[in-house]
Amino acid sequence: MRTFLNSANLVRLLILQAALGLTALACTAESAQGGSTSSTSSTGGGSAGGMGGMGGTGGVGGQNQGGAGGQGGFDFTSGSGGGVPLVDVDVVITADNAYSFGYGDVDGITHFTQGTRAQTAGQIFNCGEGPEAYVVPAADAPPSAYLYIVTWDDLSVTQGVLGQFRRGDGAPLYTGDAQFEVCATGINMQASQTGPTQNEINEQIALCNSGNGDDVTTSAGWVNVAGAVTPGAIGSLAVGEANDPAPGGTFPPTCPTGSAPPEAASIDPAAHWMWYQPGGIANPFQSTGSNTFRAYLIFRVAAEDIPDPK
Repeated sequence: MRTFLNSANLVRLLILQAALGLTALACTAESAQGGSTSSTSSTGGGSAGGMGGMGGTGGVGGQNQGGAGGQGGFDFTSGSGGGVPLVDVDVVITADNAYSFGYGDVDGITHFTQGTRAQTAGQIFNCGEGPEAYVVPAADAPPSAYLYIVTWDDLSVTQGVLGQFRRGDGAPLYTGDAQFEVCATGINMQASQTGPTQNEINEQIALCNSGNGDDVTTSAGWVNVAGAVTPGAIGSLAVGEANDPAPGGTFPPTCPTGSAPPEAASIDPAAHWMWYQPGGIANPFQSTGSNTFRAYLIFRVAAEDIPDPK
């Protein structure tokens, strides 16, 4: 059976087809717009449409749930933003005459190794008995961490601290670098073999941070090579000679890298001795026989200042 369309029916059919076409176009546009909106609002999702997942945990941006559409995006599932992974910090230190080592944060030490005073010059300068090696685990050395050297002396002949800090194959950070800070506590530990305890040191760190130390007997806060870090602090970080074989120095070469046995905890020739300068002292590394330098001293450096691996 054949059905013939009259002119009126034909017009109605054409109108209906046009309406259906417009509806399809509208749905397509709405769908595309919805995918873009979802991508920007999804957790950790990316920027518009196909660029999804740029923020970290989200994955490829897309439609409605931030995961399906948006093809061609980048999926950073770790959410780290592509930063360099942290690695352990290798540390080598020696001191004339004594030191303890620790690390924690700006408020104090949470991991502490109690030191003992050297009884001979060899226990300061010689390979195998002088410089000592430590490892600060990567988890304990995020950018917010601080590494501390607490040192005291016997008020005789010379005094100083020498060392280096390194992450993997990154460039070393040496003592004497401008990033180091020191606070002089004014507490004389001349007669002590083991120095201050962790709790005692943390009490002094709090005092250094506050800047409330005595102006006559302490540095009254943290100082660096340029002077006061804590407002009103007194003195500066003293930077001395390098750990090289140049003659005429205050200290002998101290197990320098390159001439030390391979298994020794050596210190690079580029490292410099450091101490505290209260002001007006010609050579802060030569003892005056009294506690002129307001020791014991607390040195610190931020973990974020230790260069990343290559």
